[in-house]
Amino acid sequence: MRPKRLLMASANYWRSPFQVGSHHLARGFVRAGWEVAFVSDPISPWHLFGGQLKDLRERYELYRGNGVTDCDGHLWAYVPGALLTPHNKPLLRSRWTGERWASLSLPSLMDRLWVRGFDEVDLLYCDSVAHVGWIKDIVRRKSVYRVTDCLAGFQKTTPVALELEKELAGSVDLVVYAARSLEDYVKQLMPKSMAYLPNAVNYAHFGQQSCARPPEYDAIPGPIALYVGAMDVWFDYRLLDEAAARLPEISFVLIGPDALAKQRLRARPNLHLLGKREYRELPRYLQHADVGLIPFDVANHSELVRSIHPLKLYEYFACGLPVVAVEWEELTYLRSPAHLCRGTGEFIAAIEQAIANPAETSTLQSYAAGHDWSERVKAILSHLG
Repeated sequence: MRPKRLLMASANYWRSPFQVGSHHLARGFVRAGWEVAFVSDPISPWHLFGGQLKDLRERYELYRGNGVTDCDGHLWAYVPGALLTPHNKPLLRSRWTGERWASLSLPSLMDRLWVRGFDEVDLLYCDSVAHVGWIKDIVRRKSVYRVTDCLAGFQKTTPVALELEKELAGSVDLVVYAARSLEDYVKQLMPKSMAYLPNAVNYAHFGQQSCARPPEYDAIPGPIALYVGAMDVWFDYRLLDEAAARLPEISFVLIGPDALAKQRLRARPNLHLLGKREYRELPRYLQHADVGLIPFDVANHSELVRSIHPLKLYEYFACGLPVVAVEWEELTYLRSPAHLCRGTGEFIAAIEQAIANPAETSTLQSYAAGHDWSERVKAILSHLG
């Protein structure tokens, strides 16, 4: 009897330093005995004009090499290439491009899938409207669309993308959403069935082995308050800057793409911007810090932040790291051991308290262990019946 096959059409590429829910679900299905194909958003010559050349080079390698196998050969990851791909630019934002770019893919994406045996699958999973056109041609037993953000809340989202999202949501068997605040948004998409499926943690990666102290920490005096992740406009730079100014005895370490952070944060002796780090390296930075931070700008970007269910919360806890976060509705639902704060004063005081009186490591790790990605895989299969 052949293993079941899962085709995942995702926004993110497999080797991205940001390993998000779809990456973890893919690994979870492999551990459950499935064969998985992981196809990410396409690239085109137009990407050369968009910056982020390192990111483009990594995606190009996955395209040029006809993909890569991982997870002991049970997962194949691929980045398709096409002459035109969807973007918020003239011509590229058209419905024709949004639906038909795969017909311009070189080599043909559908041919690649046929060669790999993924033109007919047991389960089709999608988290990106960029794939709406070609996934219609995939023969599938069941299908899932995963909503992780309010697509309408992003400036780069086009009217065509919103139309395609509604069509996608109505065509699949199940729509899952990552934050409770997204429930009303998903209802407006009028899916056949919907379910809450929050983020989780790869507990084995973060919590089950001790890692060596990263060499950068040798030059950074403790205690260390750490943030790991994206730093976009919804990151509260004012809050972080004020905390660093009022707590000069604490080193604030930020890991992630930091171009905007360099513009918006004042240079301080206790502020350390380390840039991106590979996913496999992250546990060592978390395990040897003293507190994990989630400083999001709820006041000025409430629509975006409200729909975030932060994966990093569980990753911090899995490493035994106390968490100080700005409070928003989704975090209050979780009843986690995190310090939830309103206002600058509470945030700064909570950092001091978390360092001076840290919670028991076992308590934090126990919370994280109960939210492993393997449980989310079981939940998807259960909802599909």
